[in-house]
Amino acid sequence: MPFHIQTQSGNLLVDVNPEQCPVCLHAVHPLEAGAFLIGRSIERVLRCPRSQCGRVFIARYQHTQNTPNGPLYSLREQLPLTIVVSQHNEIIKAVSPDFVAIYAEAEKAELSGLKLICGPGYRKALEFLIKDYVIRSHAGKADEIKRLNLAKCITEYVPDEKVKRVAARGVWLGNDETHYLRKWEEKDVKDPKALIRLTLHWIEMDELTQQTLRDMPEGK
Repeated sequence: MPFHIQTQSGNLLVDVNPEQCPVCLHAVHPLEAGAFLIGRSIERVLRCPRSQCGRVFIARYQHTQNTPNGPLYSLREQLPLTIVVSQHNEIIKAVSPDFVAIYAEAEKAELSGLKLICGPGYRKALEFLIKDYVIRSHAGKADEIKRLNLAKCITEYVPDEKVKRVAARGVWLGNDETHYLRKWEEKDVKDPKALIRLTLHWIEMDELTQQTLRDMPEGK
């Protein structure tokens, strides 16, 4: 529900109050320390009320529309921002350390509000994940696999049919993030991320299965 705040230029209308401290990442009702109108934006100086934190941060609002109650300013970002990226288990780290690094950079971009560039990062992470994984079982064809486009790599080297279909859709959505025209207008960046999670699950299960078979050979 929009409400008015006091700035040095008078009362101005904002859409929401921050519900999380961007430093400690806890849910809070921040303390007001001042607000300033700067061009077409408002910068609110707020303070985390938690004794374990107490940090000062800025909530930045942008003018988005005019209403009967005056110009409305919408929350766009909070600074400084503590970024916590996803953690991957030892299986994935061993399979593709490059995937782990690329995914972390894409996630940092997304959490920093860089929505237009994080999608291509996730697409690149998916390619490294799949190619690094299939190379493990086709080491003699590593150079060929590295040169293949990702869709063909999945078709030729991913054995599980369900995973093959899921990974292919991850490529479709990833390509949408890098092309001028989108084919899947109703999808956004959370969708390729979901398909990456499914692919990770498959790789983890397959690796654990192979490890069990090696540890417990038949005929012992």
